[in-house]
Amino acid sequence: MSEKNELAGEMGAAAETAVADTARANIDAPEQTAAASATRVNADAPAETAASAAACTHIDDACTPTGNRLQPEREGVAEVRDIACDVIIVGCGVAGLYCALNLPSTLSVVMLAKTTVDECDSMLAQGGICVQHDDADYAPFFEDTLRAGHYENRCESVDLMIRASRSIISDLVKRGVDFERDQAGNLRYTREGAHSRPRICFHGDITGDEITSTLLARVRELPNVRILEHTCMDDIMVTQDDGERRQPQTRCRGVVAHTADRAQLRIFAGQTLWACGGIGGTYPRSTNFPSLTGDACAIAARHGIALEHMGYVQIHPTSLYSTRPGRAFLISESCRGEGAVLLGADGKRFTDELQPRDVVSAAIYRQMAAEGTDFVRLSFANMPKDEITGHFKNIYKRCLEEGFDITREPIPVVPAQHYFMGGVRVDRNSATDLPGLYAAGETSCNGVHGKNRLASNSLLESLVFAQRAAWDMCRKLGVEAPVAQTYPEQPCGADARAYKRLCAEAERKTRESATSGEPQTAAQTCPQNPSLSDTDRTASSKEVVCA
Repeated sequence: MSEKNELAGEMGAAAETAVADTARANIDAPEQTAAASATRVNADAPAETAASAAACTHIDDACTPTGNRLQPEREGVAEVRDIACDVIIVGCGVAGLYCALNLPSTLSVVMLAKTTVDECDSMLAQGGICVQHDDADYAPFFEDTLRAGHYENRCESVDLMIRASRSIISDLVKRGVDFERDQAGNLRYTREGAHSRPRICFHGDITGDEITSTLLARVRELPNVRILEHTCMDDIMVTQDDGERRQPQTRCRGVVAHTADRAQLRIFAGQTLWACGGIGGTYPRSTNFPSLTGDACAIAARHGIALEHMGYVQIHPTSLYSTRPGRAFLISESCRGEGAVLLGADGKRFTDELQPRDVVSAAIYRQMAAEGTDFVRLSFANMPKDEITGHFKNIYKRCLEEGFDITREPIPVVPAQHYFMGGVRVDRNSATDLPGLYAAGETSCNGVHGKNRLASNSLLESLVFAQRAAWDMCRKLGVEAPVAQTYPEQPCGADARAYKRLCAEAERKTRESATSGEPQTAAQTCPQNPSLSDTDRTASSKEVVCA
């Protein structure tokens, strides 16, 4: 077994246990109250899909000390309130905010924040956001994403993300996001692990905060959007409607939620978006906020909505080592991109720091095991002091608070759970297989990241597919989107030729891996524009690589 797959196996097993138990904990939850039942929450849906059964096998550990955080306090509900809107968005990170900004002001929108609006992982992103650097960067960007993802990526999603990236960055700038620029006023780019060139736009080492705070400010200016903080989703509501040819069709009609004062909300909506983050809150050591506990995945499992890649969890190589409880502090990969190096106890480098995250994490675990230590060291000695105190001033300040001056000494670092590549399976428009229900951001799995996410692709992927969700909602509701699509639905010219070559390469690589004896998910070829009906909806034993 290769080293990267050895780590993937170890982490995948822990991850499957994690979300699996999340789903199972919710599946085993008590029945909804009578008031909620009246909204026709689907009680007839299968308890588990094949995918959720695999997924439903770490949350128990997380729940034992403090009680089951996933279960709302249903007893003693103060009241039941009904709210009606056109679109309900669960989550206030970049995916939820950008979706709202891409809906017309004629639509009424309600957004839910499980805790506060600033407690979302989008705020924590440090390194930056990827963008296609220039016309010649399409194929290199695509290849870097595939290589990091072990060629298990869904190629049509990678293509859409890359070709939309320039328009996304331009739109962010128009909305007030302040990216770093060079002396000529052009965007400045940094580089991170597994990237073949610098292509990452950034704002110091708090890019996520800059983007999310700016988008939140723009959303707060919208008269048609209402944000409800400390409001936790408990379930979705479904109804049987007349579909095509007047055949009964199950569709999502909104969500059931509860507030901090235990009031129950039934929020009826024509379209629903899940943008409520990943599963890091179920891990004892994670860079995520503890409120991120895979809620949407658990609800999807309950209703038989397709899940995918539920065992694909990314371990970030470098979080600041600490014995204090709470969220792990991330040391951005861009530090290594700008020259920071990993050292063993003997003060010597032991790996190439710019390999994909899973490979670097595996090397750190091996080094710790060989030395019998709980951490390795990250040295900034090769980096100019003004780069440390300028580009990485937030990391510099936090390390000082922990007693480390990174301009003078290495800091102790250790891998930590960071990102979830799996989630609710969606198509190219972020639609799930339940009509009326969309998913975007870390909640969703559109296949962009494959088995391992390329650094700084998360913010871009979230924005691209949140925008596509908004566009599809507008089409379904018969209204015009405020921001028009500026890129074609399919690649053309040189991009089309590169796309065909890269997809064939991805299919070849997965086929070779499957026959080489390494643990590898079986791949099947899908049409250029696959719908969920064209693929295994359970996505439990087959992953799709588009050719």
